[in-house]
Amino acid sequence: MSSTSLIPIPALSWHATPDVPATQFEEELAGDYYEVLRISPRADEETIERVYRTLAERFRPDNPATGDADAFTCITEAYETLSSPARRIQYNRSRHRRLNSPRFRLLAREFFDGVRGEQNRRLAVLCLLYRQRISAHESPGRTILDLEQLTGCTREELASVLWYMCEKRWVKLGELTEYEITAEGFDVVETKLEERTEFRAFATPRYYNPHAGDECAIFEKPRT
Repeated sequence: MSSTSLIPIPALSWHATPDVPATQFEEELAGDYYEVLRISPRADEETIERVYRTLAERFRPDNPATGDADAFTCITEAYETLSSPARRIQYNRSRHRRLNSPRFRLLAREFFDGVRGEQNRRLAVLCLLYRQRISAHESPGRTILDLEQLTGCTREELASVLWYMCEKRWVKLGELTEYEITAEGFDVVETKLEERTEFRAFATPRYYNPHAGDECAIFEKPRT
C-alpha cells in the first residue's frame, strides 16, 4: 500500500502503512492538559494535585511495573501548567481558541463515499463521544456544534449519524442538547476498536509518546 500523507500539522502526520487501513484524519497532537490528567476543566486545585500524584507515581521512570518517562513528562507538563493559577488562565485562553477550530478533521473519501462513508462517520463520532466520557465524567456530552467543530463535518452530514446512533441506543440526548454515549455505545466502540485500530486515536487520549512504536500506535513522524 502506498504512503498517503495528511495536511501537515505540528510535529506529526498520519501515514497509511501495510498494517493500518488508509482512513485519514488530522488530529492536533499538542495535547489537552485536562485530557492528559483525565479531569474536568472545572477541576479545583485539590483535584489537580490528587490526580497528578496518583499518575506520577504510576508513570515515574523508576517504577519497574508501569514506569514510562515520556508519559511522566507529559503528565508533569500538564500539572505544572494547571497547578499555577496564572499559567492556567493563559492556557485556558489558548485552549478556548483551539477548541473553536477542527481538532479531528475527517479528510479522506472513506468518510464521505456511500454506505461505507456513513459507517465510518458513525464510528468516528461514537469514538469521540467515548473519549469525552472517559476524559471528563462531569461533562460527558458533546453538542452537535461541538462535533461539527471537532470533525469539520457539516451538521447535515452528522444528522443521520446521530439519528441512527440514538435509534440504536448507542447514544442518548442528554441535558442542554448534548449527545452522550451509553453503556451499549461503550461496548460497540470497544468491540470495533479490536478490528478498526485506525480509529483508536479518536477514542483514547494517550499518555504515551506517539513515536514509541507500540502495536496500537498509528502516528509517526512526517516523512521528509
